[in-house]
Amino acid sequence: MTSEFFVDFKVQKDIFKRALEKDFSITEIQQIWRQILIHFLSISPIEQISMGSHQFSAAETNVINNIVQRLHNKEPFQHIIGEVEFYGLELKSDARGLIPRPETEELVDWVVNDQAFEPSNILDVCSGSGCITLALSQLFPDAQVSGIENSRNAISLAEENAISLKLPVQFKESDVLNTNQFKNTLKDLTKKVLFDVIVSNPPYIPQAEKDNMDLVVLNHEPNEALFVPDDDPLVFYRAIAKAVLPFLSTSGAIYFECHYLHLENTRKLLIELGFNSVEKRKDMQGKWRMLKARK
Repeated sequence: MTSEFFVDFKVQKDIFKRALEKDFSITEIQQIWRQILIHFLSISPIEQISMGSHQFSAAETNVINNIVQRLHNKEPFQHIIGEVEFYGLELKSDARGLIPRPETEELVDWVVNDQAFEPSNILDVCSGSGCITLALSQLFPDAQVSGIENSRNAISLAEENAISLKLPVQFKESDVLNTNQFKNTLKDLTKKVLFDVIVSNPPYIPQAEKDNMDLVVLNHEPNEALFVPDDDPLVFYRAIAKAVLPFLSTSGAIYFECHYLHLENTRKLLIELGFNSVEKRKDMQGKWRMLKARK
């Protein structure tokens, strides 16, 4: 009988780092390593602190190597572990919805820190996986919080997350670019009170940028949630802004995440459509990424 094969902790960690260093930063590799130990090997963060003398079994090594191969095949790590953290919430993550980005957390942060009083009615347009909707529901527990999304698959993912988190949000299936359908949905959601806050992170990447994007995104995230026609990159902003203006409360505001190259044109569009006090803000990378506008 042959003895089981073991690999020294430091040796395995170094092999792991070298296997991924071409595609990920050191910080990302460290985060992925910690998450693998937690989610696949049931080793808690506290236990990881004193693992220097740990010997990985052949089975454990195979688990790690399998994940490395999946990462080499351009599968998002969030899909491999099946979850992603967004604004303190653990959300289920799979191909039905976009993986939430840090820039979107910054948008939520702006909304949260901008409210002098708790809003009564909040809407997330193009809600996708529901990350914004759910974060705002968690932060404003007395508000009615709704999401509007065209993809039935994305709504199913968002609803699963809402049930898991026990958050009382509602998601409506509606096509923003279908004017009558979108307006009817807005009417339905404002029967009792107008919106105090509207947030939207709509599709905004021109088709021409596809060739420069990572296969991790192109092959595993819904393209319809990312791309817009090259000849009309503001199509969603125009449709949303036109429709929602009558449904905003007197002191209400709309917050947009934008393509940094098209933010200024989006700002001008909002002014032309009747919004005022249009404010822009940079993300942590120094790019003009967000807009806020009032009636």
